[in-house]
Amino acid sequence: MDETNTEWAQLHFVEEMSALLEQVPVHSIYLVGHSMGNRIIGNAMITLSSERLESDLMLFREIIMIAPDIDADVFRMDMAPRLTRTGVNVTLYASSKDRALMASKAFHGYPRAGDSGENLVVVEGMETIDASDVSGGLLGHSYFAEDRRIMEDIYGLLQTGQRADDRFGLEAVDTGQGRYWTFRK
Repeated sequence: MDETNTEWAQLHFVEEMSALLEQVPVHSIYLVGHSMGNRIIGNAMITLSSERLESDLMLFREIIMIAPDIDADVFRMDMAPRLTRTGVNVTLYASSKDRALMASKAFHGYPRAGDSGENLVVVEGMETIDASDVSGGLLGHSYFAEDRRIMEDIYGLLQTGQRADDRFGLEAVDTGQGRYWTFRK
C-alpha cells in the first residue's frame, strides 16, 4: 500500500464503517491496523467521531495499531489525542528493529509512530507496547505475526479486554513521558 492509496481508501473505510453501524446489528467492533493501514483507521475514526453519535462509537472496543507508519510528531500531537477523546481503547505496538519503518523514516526525514527507543510514542489514554525485544524477522515489519508472545498478547487483549497492566506477559516501564510496556523476559 502506498500513501496515495491510503488516502483513497480512507473515504471508503469511513463509508464501510458507517454502513456497518447502520445496517448490521453489531455489539463489538475491533479495528487492527498495520503500517500505513493505521493512517486509514486513525483518520477514519476521527472522521466517524465527528459524524456519528457517541452511542455508535461505544461499539468500537479497541483500536490496535501495529507498526504505524505515521509521522511520530503528527501522531503524538494530533491523531493520538483525538483518538483517545473518542473513548475507544487504543493500543500501539512499536519496535526499534523494524527495518521498513527505518526506511520510511529515512525517506520522510522524520521518526515514525511505530519506532521505539528515543522516538517511542507515549500518549496519555493510549497504551504503548515496545515489542523490540521480541521482534525480528527479515525486515522486522511483520513482527506481530513472527513472535508467539505478541500474538498471544493481541489475542488476550481481544478476548478479555484486559488492559496492559493486567496482561501476564507485559512489564510496565514508567518514564517522564508516561507509562509504556515491554514484554517480560
